[in-house]
Amino acid sequence: MKEFINIFKKNKIDILNTLLDKLDSNHVNSIKNENLDEVFLYFSSLDTIYAVDENFIQLSPIFNRDRQETASSKGKLKKTLQENIDIENKEYYISSPYMSAKTGKYTITLVKKIDDRFIALDFNLFKLLNEYNHIDTISKFFANASKVVYGIIGMSLTIFALILVFYAIYDFLNNLFLVSNNLFESIFKSTIALTLGLAIFDLAKNLLEHEVVFKEHNHEAHGGNKLLIKFLISIIIALSIEALMMVFKIVIYDYKDILYAVYLLIAIGFLLITMSQYNRYLEKNK
Repeated sequence: MKEFINIFKKNKIDILNTLLDKLDSNHVNSIKNENLDEVFLYFSSLDTIYAVDENFIQLSPIFNRDRQETASSKGKLKKTLQENIDIENKEYYISSPYMSAKTGKYTITLVKKIDDRFIALDFNLFKLLNEYNHIDTISKFFANASKVVYGIIGMSLTIFALILVFYAIYDFLNNLFLVSNNLFESIFKSTIALTLGLAIFDLAKNLLEHEVVFKEHNHEAHGGNKLLIKFLISIIIALSIEALMMVFKIVIYDYKDILYAVYLLIAIGFLLITMSQYNRYLEKNK
């Protein structure tokens, strides 16, 4: 979505002039407050329209493309509009893209002064850019296809993580209630399965969070790098638990293998140093 916002900023003047020309050519200034829903016929990207007076008191119902608010909303002060637009010495105002609380989509608001009233029009950003050929549908299709693929991978990883968790619990309970001689061994196996499940689940969660669910709301300059760091943290935690379990196991069975645990701890330390330096590099280049 960041790319669409940049496209809007580059073409803001052209988009504004196009919208104003279309409003004038369709004689929107002559439409009565109660009939503002007729404007939806002229703009396929228009989501909401309503009228306020010079004191930002609502003169009309709030018309939405899919539904209409009741006329009881008339007479209310549109405080949000009053606080966020600057129309002094102008006949119009167009906002920067923002997330609409009603639609959950990126929106821009155009306010046009007509006689003693202001007409406020909320446009869906993507539909607006597409309507006036500033973007093509291929880019949107590619973005949606990427989200589907990431979603499938993320959900698959989640299922694998849950399988590991249930296997660990099943194996431990099975050995516990059957009074097995391998109970201690079962604890180690279950812990390994649980930590591996934890690492896989954390990867799936971050993948779904960054690339699917909140992708359009994520504006981090290094979003992909942050995902990598979070995954490395999960790996380091999992390896640290495994190293601890290995030390306990070696102490119980054979001290000769303690060198392998030392190697693992050294690798964990190297990962920590590398990750901290990489994170410092990202902070400097923000």
